[in-house]
Amino acid sequence: MSVKVTFAALGLALGVLFGAAGNTAASVAAAQLDELVEVGSGEMRWFGMEIYDARLLNGSGRFVGVDGPMALEITYRRSIPRDRLVKTTEREWNRLERELGLPERAIVRGWLQQLTVIWPDVGPGDRILAVSEPGAATRFYGNAGFLGAIEDPAFGAAFLGIWLHPNTRAADLRAALIGESR
Repeated sequence: MSVKVTFAALGLALGVLFGAAGNTAASVAAAQLDELVEVGSGEMRWFGMEIYDARLLNGSGRFVGVDGPMALEITYRRSIPRDRLVKTTEREWNRLERELGLPERAIVRGWLQQLTVIWPDVGPGDRILAVSEPGAATRFYGNAGFLGAIEDPAFGAAFLGIWLHPNTRAADLRAALIGESR
């Protein structure tokens, strides 16, 4: 079932997420995604442990690939240091390098360095929202507002591919995110 989120509702939700309805970062995120539709949601478990909940949103509510504007929201259920988040991202990119068509390693290393600066350590209830638009930067928002952006237009598809590529490690989560039943 799809849930349509209008501009006003998104602005309110981002305001609550970031702690202030008037937050400029929330307004910018809301303006980027005038209307969002939930494609799907699910949870990540590792050996039975709850790690995080995730939601995928886009303009249509149907998954047709990572080429359109979309957002991935992750709500953490455990404490995870930023370095571990970045290291896990690196491991998945190494594993899916050919499938995702990643650029040369120097560029990917640059992305990882930027993520180390952008992402915070997370704890239970903390959220990170990645907003990706084709041909534009990928912006990250957290509990306190705008975290930072990676300006390289190739980053968004590579980042989302960790969850959305058919060869992802988390096939059940992928199915839930893209609205398929498993």
